[in-house]
Order: sequence, then C-alpha cells, then structure tokens
Amino acid sequence: MSLVVLIGAQAVGKMTVGEALVPALNGRLLFNHQTLDLFANYLGYDRRTFQLSDQTRKALFRAFVADPAANPVDTIIFTVMIDFNSQDDLDFLQEISTIFLTAAEPVYFVELQADLAVRLQRNRSEHRLAAKPSKRDLAASEQDLRESVTQYRLTSRPGELARLFPQVNCLVLDNTGLAPTIVAQQICQHFSIGQH
Repeated sequence: MSLVVLIGAQAVGKMTVGEALVPALNGRLLFNHQTLDLFANYLGYDRRTFQLSDQTRKALFRAFVADPAANPVDTIIFTVMIDFNSQDDLDFLQEISTIFLTAAEPVYFVELQADLAVRLQRNRSEHRLAAKPSKRDLAASEQDLRESVTQYRLTSRPGELARLFPQVNCLVLDNTGLAPTIVAQQICQHFSIGQH
C-alpha cells in the first residue's frame, strides 16, 4: 500500500502519467479536478471549494491506510499542482505524506516538468478536455496557464523536493518529449516499484 503524488504545472501530463501507472501499481487515480470540480459545481472556484477539496482528499487517505485489507487497490496515485513559494501548498504535501508515513506506508513524490509550449499543446488534448470540464474554455485555460508561470513557482529548484521531504522518495522528471507510458516505466524503474 502506498501513495504516489504526481506534482506539476497545468497540462504537464500528470493525469495521463497517472493513468499509465495504474496497472503497474495496482492503483487507482485521483486527479486534482475530481474533487475540485465536485465542489466548484456548487460553490465556484473560491476558498471554500479548495478547503472542502483538501478535506475530502485527506479523509480518503486516512480511510485508505486505516483498513488496507479491505481496499480493492494497493496504491493511490494523486495529482496536484504545487506553488513552491506557498507554505500552505508545502504543508498540504507534508500532511498527506504524514498520513501514509505514520502508517508505515511508503510515499513517492514525482515532479513532472515540461516546456510551456508543450503544455499549451497538451492543454488542448481531447482526453484532457473530456476529463476536465473546467478546461474546455480554451481561451480562459490558456490565459490561466500563461499567467500562472509568473504568479507561482510551479517547479522546484534542483534538490529542493528531496530536501523539503526527506522521508519521502522523490524524483524530478522532464517529460517534455516523453510518452506517458515511458514516464510511468521510468518512475517504476527508479523506485523499483510495480511490474517492470
């Protein structure tokens, strides 16, 4: 039983890499927008939505480690965008990793990085738009993607992820030119997890 967190900017490929990891890790994917959009449908994208989304995720993770024999899968693969300048975002990563580590279960953080031009192209993929209704207004989602580059620090500095989370297994991958299945294979090989 474990937690794999795929970290990265919008449209970097977190969801598709997560989907590719599912069969190798006997996992189930929880991508960021599944909980966000649930509450945003009723509340909009305000502070309440983000708070309720975070509470729901933590409740799920606590239930997952509480009775592992009852779980239909071994791994939760979770995707999230992190502002490395935000203490709240870093605290959230610490809190969710602690849920698993306290239960003596491994945690893996994989930060995906890709060029802005590639992310803008991926932002328009049919698969992404089908899974994430809030991204279907392409003008708005592309504007948000471009603005976030200057508003937030969406990539870690060299060695920062491992330094911030020494108890977590960390990996940073540039997946600019890589297919999701190749990235998933590299993750499994690096950590010696899953089916090779």
